[in-house]
Amino acid sequence: MKFPRRAKRFLQLQDDNGYSDGQFMAPEPKAPMKSIVLASILLVLGIIGLVIGALIKVGIMSSPDWLDKGTPLLILGALCFIPGSYHVALAYYAYKEYEGYSFSHIPDLDD
Repeated sequence: MKFPRRAKRFLQLQDDNGYSDGQFMAPEPKAPMKSIVLASILLVLGIIGLVIGALIKVGIMSSPDWLDKGTPLLILGALCFIPGSYHVALAYYAYKEYEGYSFSHIPDLDD
């Protein structure tokens, strides 16, 4: 009868082999604060550039010194706003622990 041999083999697999589940778990990544602060600064500068550039282009700020600076401010504002808003959103979702988001997705500038 082959049944007892299978049971013995199963019992041998149950033996402790010296490993624990904690050895195979990755540590929780720390929040890269320097990167988050720099992304926040980019976001604020981008918003300021977009608002001032839009006000110049619309004509609300119609000083002769500012008339030729509307388009460059819009472009620079967009170049700052896009990556800043993306990384601030990643940091927010990682902080709130949404599924699929982690602080490891934000590049760390401390290296």
